[in-house]
Amino acid sequence: MNRDFVWLVIVILLGGNTLVMLYSETATDPNLVDVEELTCSLGEILVSNFSLGEGYECTEFDPHSINHAHPPPVLSVSDVVDAGSTIGIFGYVDHLHPNEIIVSLSHDENVTITTQPNMDGAWSLIFNSSAEQFSLNITAHHDLEETTSNTTFIEINRTASEEEDGDTGQSQNFSILSAYHGLDELPLPANLLCGFNVAGDDGMPVVFSTQLQVDSVVPESFSVVRSDGESVVPNCATLHPADEPLEMRTVLLTGDFGTFGETPIRVEITGPLLTVDGDSLLGLSTEDITPLENGPQVVLAERFAPDTNGLAGECPNGTSQVVQLTWEGGVTGPANARLGEDQRLGTRVLLEDGTMVYPIALVDDDPDNHVLACLADDSPAQWVVVEAGLFHDPGDIANPATHAEVIDG
Repeated sequence: MNRDFVWLVIVILLGGNTLVMLYSETATDPNLVDVEELTCSLGEILVSNFSLGEGYECTEFDPHSINHAHPPPVLSVSDVVDAGSTIGIFGYVDHLHPNEIIVSLSHDENVTITTQPNMDGAWSLIFNSSAEQFSLNITAHHDLEETTSNTTFIEINRTASEEEDGDTGQSQNFSILSAYHGLDELPLPANLLCGFNVAGDDGMPVVFSTQLQVDSVVPESFSVVRSDGESVVPNCATLHPADEPLEMRTVLLTGDFGTFGETPIRVEITGPLLTVDGDSLLGLSTEDITPLENGPQVVLAERFAPDTNGLAGECPNGTSQVVQLTWEGGVTGPANARLGEDQRLGTRVLLEDGTMVYPIALVDDDPDNHVLACLADDSPAQWVVVEAGLFHDPGDIANPATHAEVIDG
């Protein structure tokens, strides 16, 4: 039999069955009218309702009413910042409509604070308490669909940190904020920073809580103790490239700090290193050294007016305040790329009025460990929170999630 003829028979049979079905439905209710004859007002849609004679009705359009149910919101907490009597909690909500979610914080079973995430799902809450120990419960609720996330429990214990506060034998006015074993083989451009060949050395930026006197920054003022017990005097100690007026606190040390299996375990100030005001830092030390495999964190955040000496012209028009972020080491985007939108939108700033904002720009005009966050808001910045995986060190290792309280510069 001809194949085309067979297909023709099948089409006729199917078409005939469809016509019979349509005729049958029409015949069961002669009151049904052509749907094309019905129109609805603006904001309404036509829906089926066989309890009516015509079989259809107009109803107000609700995007959640027609097969629009979502899974419950998923709540996550990215950072908890305890600044004494004030606690900042930052997180995200995973939901198709995150700005419809209500995030609630309760203490002792009483809801005390609520907030709504932004369109990206980011949210923040501020809780005030001077208690030494307490717990907080946080949930996310979608009122329209009556769905609720799992509860996130946060335990605050301030007793441990108070017990550890004691006499360290060091000046309480100054400290080493970080010692970052950032590279185990400095590239050739590092020679320009030191003025002689240091390519192949380990690189270790050391960040201080105070600005330093340039002439006192010499290799003999430092000692790096390795895990094999050897004390290493650096080949080079320089403030370059972080030597702009508002920087001057990060010393790049180069030398053999553990390239061949040994690791640095202590940095000591053993010579006449001076602050910018002439105070001695002799005897200052740290054993908190970030290892090679870890990414950089923010160790200092300072707030400045945009017209401060050293900042004029750095940020775009409309900037009301500038937060200078000091990282443990130099940062870029992935694979040494310039900082871009991913880094800007991964940096959030909590303001004094409780709002969370993004910088209008991130400025980094040289390869050092300082980044400027330009803000258009007048309310003073309080905290900076940075998402993980966005800022890379010279070894292309990405940052963990990090945060810092903002202080006046």
